[in-house]
Amino acid sequence: MANEMSQFKATANAHMRRDGEHWTCVCEACHAIRSLMGVDKVLAVRPLVREIQLIEDRLLDHPDGPEKASLEDQFRKLHDQLAAVMEQ
Repeated sequence: MANEMSQFKATANAHMRRDGEHWTCVCEACHAIRSLMGVDKVLAVRPLVREIQLIEDRLLDHPDGPEKASLEDQFRKLHDQLAAVMEQ
């Protein structure tokens, strides 16, 4: 299995270099690598989304004040982090 993944990576890398900016190859190796890249992104995004939702719920119940302002700042920073992950 590890050898097969190494072969997939090597093939996909060659196809990415060949295709340039628009990596459109639909071979099995490229499909597998693109799928893994998608899984990695989901795993990176999921905890950020969960934290954003938790803070959003807390913000709804918080009265105005310094603690709410801190939560709002944290909320915006998490959104920035989420945007950065999505751009990758």
